[in-house]
Parts: sequence; structure tokens; C-alpha cells
Amino acid sequence: MKKIIIIILGIMVAIVGFFMLPWIAIGLGIFFSPAPPMPEITYEEFPFRLVYELNGEPIVVEDAIICEYDGIGMDEGQGKRRKWKSRLASGNDRVVLLTIDDTRSVCYSTGAEASYYMGDWSGVTQDGNNRIQPSYMRYESGESAHTTIIPSPELFDKYGIEIISWEPSPPIVNNFN
Repeated sequence: MKKIIIIILGIMVAIVGFFMLPWIAIGLGIFFSPAPPMPEITYEEFPFRLVYELNGEPIVVEDAIICEYDGIGMDEGQGKRRKWKSRLASGNDRVVLLTIDDTRSVCYSTGAEASYYMGDWSGVTQDGNNRIQPSYMRYESGESAHTTIIPSPELFDKYGIEIISWEPSPPIVNNFN
């Protein structure tokens, strides 16, 4: 009986080990790989100006995106990578264009990650420009918080919002040593 239990446990360990070995190997490979170089510039503020109309009334939003270096992150898709964080200088969580009710609002996404602004982004848009376009979102808070992208026609037809201009700051040129 003791021998059967040892055999069963051995088989179970072998099966678990067989499926875990690739993940363990990837994890060890990432852990022991060299860290990416540090950025020369670790903090910067990027002012922006948004002008829109809400039911024909012009509204101007002026704020800044604050971007900061946040250390080294690791994952199986990218290995070790520089991490960045961003926030709005106003202290707001998002740029709210319209509050629908206590749990729903229409927001303007600034369209770029901190890595883009801090010169650590290599993506190129379909039109060949090294910039990112903003989008409009419906944000819903509560137990099932989520965001939904709103197409431009719906933004005006359903919510009476028309974007007049978006003037973001350009990304910086950063060096990585």
C-alpha cells in the first residue's frame, strides 16, 4: 500500500513538473537577464489643452500629464522592461467631459502611455506618425467597473459633445544609459 502511494505521488509530481518546467525556465531566464538601461530623464510634465462643446457651450480643459519612471518590471511577454506611471497634474483620475449620473461619465482619454511621452515607445501609427490618437470612453464605476470606447458620431448624437481641438505636448527625446 505504501509503495502504491509513493508511485501515485511520483506520477503526480512528474505531471505537475512537466507542465511547470517551461514556466520555471522562463521565470529564471527573465530573472537572470540583464536589466534595461536607466532613463536619463525620469520625470517630466506634459501640458495639454482640450477644447470641446457640450450642447453648444464651449469648454476648455487645461491640465498636464505627469510621467515618472517607476523601476523595472518583468513579464513573460517582454522580459525585463522599464516601467512608467502617469497621473494628471490636477489630481483628477481622468478628463471628464460629461457626468451622466453617480456611476457613469463620458471621459476623454489622452491617448498615450507614459512610455510614449518619456521617449521609451517605439510604436508607429498606421499613418506612419510616431504619435497616438486620443479616444472617448464611457466610464462606469461600481462593482463591475469598466470602460467602453465611444465612436465619434455617438459622442455628438447621444451626448451632445463635439471635440473642437486637442493640443498635446510632444514626447521628449530620452537617453538610456
